[in-house]
Amino acid sequence: MSVNTRSVVIIVFLLLSACTLGGEDALNFPTYPEGEAVFPASIQVTPSFSGDGNYGLVASGDTLYYMELRHGRIHGKTALDGEITALTIGEEAQIFVTSADRLHRIDNFTVTSTIQLNRAAVAMTVCGNNPVILLEDGSLALHDGTDLSLIESHTPEIHGVTFIQGYSGLIVLGYSDGRIQSLSIPGFSEIATNDIGGSLLFLAGAGDDYLILSSDAWNEVALCSPQDLMITVMFTFAETPISAASDSIVSCIYAVCPSMGIQVCLANGEIAWKTKDYGTDPTVVLSEDCETALVAWGNKVTLLLK
Repeated sequence: MSVNTRSVVIIVFLLLSACTLGGEDALNFPTYPEGEAVFPASIQVTPSFSGDGNYGLVASGDTLYYMELRHGRIHGKTALDGEITALTIGEEAQIFVTSADRLHRIDNFTVTSTIQLNRAAVAMTVCGNNPVILLEDGSLALHDGTDLSLIESHTPEIHGVTFIQGYSGLIVLGYSDGRIQSLSIPGFSEIATNDIGGSLLFLAGAGDDYLILSSDAWNEVALCSPQDLMITVMFTFAETPISAASDSIVSCIYAVCPSMGIQVCLANGEIAWKTKDYGTDPTVVLSEDCETALVAWGNKVTLLLK
């Protein structure tokens, strides 16, 4: 057999093997487990990306850990004076964390500013470079991102705020009874409101232009604009997602379905990937460019790459 004949046979064999073995196209979203880190305490706060493209930020107990996005190893850590209750990143990569009734700013692994709050912090988001904190009495506090001084406070007329999500110039509030409301920042004037029905299970941002959320009345993740809060798309799953994450252009939705694990729905509605490898209620965060995901479950965080 000549060399050319053998080459043809090999090529044909490889093509037939791909068909027989069901060769798959490469997925265009992160699913490959590149690394995993184990922490001293369970992960109660959703991890975040550092904003400079280098780290995944993981809060465990009273310490903030910096998980490298190339291989998942821990590069450094910052210890605080109490358990971390919230974590968010400013537009210029400032790191803000709360512990009990204190707000901290962290730069280059070091706490550079700390301020006492009026109440303990329940949740936190950021509008531009300024953190907005939901306090345990239901009020909101807008702080300056540089020196952490209080800019404005606001007590919503409606009680029951459970979720907050910030954008440039506005904040969206999610209420336990299914109402959502967008307010201007810094004035806290109402921009829009909507009632999605049922109980709100989660509310999260997707880049600068989108909001995703779900209610216990659906088995979908809804997409809307934070400006008008009108639902434009519903991504359907086999059961009601308890949380979800997306990239900045909503090319895919990572949804956590308690009895079915993590499921990824593409923009065309296709469920393109699913896994039960991370327990029944993991937390997922997806990078804006859809290159990287962090999955927190128990006291572990897994780094997924495309």
